[in-house]
Amino acid sequence: MNELAIAYKKKTASRYLPIDSTEMKQKIMESEVYAVSTKYDGHLYILHFDGKVARLFNAGKNCIEDAPLLKEVENTLKGKCESVVLAGELYVHKSGERSRSFDLAACLDDGLDQLSFVAFDILQFNGADVKGTIKEVDQQLKALLDGGKAVHSIKNDFVNSRNDIEALYNKIVVQDGHEGLIVKSDFAPTYKIKPLITLDAVVLGYAEGEGVQEGMLREVLVGLSTGKNEYLNIARISNGFSNAERKELLSFFEGMKVDSNYLEVAGTNVAFTMVKPVEVIEFTCLDVISENSKGGIKKMMLKIEEGMYVPQYKSPSVSVISPVFVKFRKDKQPNAEDTGMSQITKIISLDETKGKAEPLQKSLLLHRQVYKKERKGYTMVRKFVVWKTNKEATEEYPAFVYHYTDFSPSRKDMLKKEVKVSSSKAQIESYLKSEIAENIKKGWSKV
Repeated sequence: MNELAIAYKKKTASRYLPIDSTEMKQKIMESEVYAVSTKYDGHLYILHFDGKVARLFNAGKNCIEDAPLLKEVENTLKGKCESVVLAGELYVHKSGERSRSFDLAACLDDGLDQLSFVAFDILQFNGADVKGTIKEVDQQLKALLDGGKAVHSIKNDFVNSRNDIEALYNKIVVQDGHEGLIVKSDFAPTYKIKPLITLDAVVLGYAEGEGVQEGMLREVLVGLSTGKNEYLNIARISNGFSNAERKELLSFFEGMKVDSNYLEVAGTNVAFTMVKPVEVIEFTCLDVISENSKGGIKKMMLKIEEGMYVPQYKSPSVSVISPVFVKFRKDKQPNAEDTGMSQITKIISLDETKGKAEPLQKSLLLHRQVYKKERKGYTMVRKFVVWKTNKEATEEYPAFVYHYTDFSPSRKDMLKKEVKVSSSKAQIESYLKSEIAENIKKGWSKV
């Protein structure tokens, strides 16, 4: 069942399209009928009833067998089917108050008596896959779970227009304070509608654009402060900047460079240039998730030591959906109070288990070529290095890395560096060859 939970999360639940509440009429596809339901703030689970015993499974390979609600499930479903597999949200019921995912995390740790389960899909019935319209599935769920309290079917409002969806959003989310809406139809994508989330984060690095964006900022790397000069990587932001801002900010960040023992690759396959963690920006996003189809999201915790970024360990983190730059926050500081993790934990639960450094394979040096040139009493050096990381299986590191160093003591910016990555040995070696041909001309001698 855990494998089924993983497959469902990957193929169905994780493909819900998040949209801002202001975009409902523009982005929701037309349909004859929509099923609109309240989004529960819990965790996705698969409920399996084999005719006698009920169990809960999730994509993180967790199995719950002793929660009080499972006895209710068994009593509710007994005699109605030989077996059934339902998809739904495990949550903590709070009378007259919105349940939060961190309430569920606490309940799973301290006791299971407050758990509730709301079913919104039928995956299998009596051993056969279930395919039906949104109304047919809704009716079958209601019949199966009729009489249940801790376990129940999702309440759907069936409407015929996007104006109706907007009206329900204003009632359920704006007035009643729920997290958001889920909108389904028979022939269109499933939509997740929530208010925009606003976060404040510390700028950790930047990347320059290419082509028409050459000489302009492409994106920034941002993180949250945990105190003690530590920053957790959470997002890359490329949208929201005007062209004028991109030119200005590139020049601004170039004056803030710092060394780093950590490599993070931007969208152009060029490594981010890391900067002093002093600037705070505000950005919006459509959603924040702590899990994907592979399980809990973990990202690198970075620490500033002697003016240099040093990777510490992989820590529970998040991915942000559709981040957009808003503005710089000169009124806020890059500390745990203004740019801390509490912004995240207020809206989503994280695994509190501290990440640990995992043993990694050593990298293998493939090519190292160094050239020098004497000019007017100065020695210039250009170095080209290619290595295989042997860490690509982690999906956190590229397979191959190219590193170029250009040192000229007579130049104002004496040291220039460039890093590029690839999953192909042939591609990275081809790039090395072309870079040497471009940068090593007459007068250079190989060391």
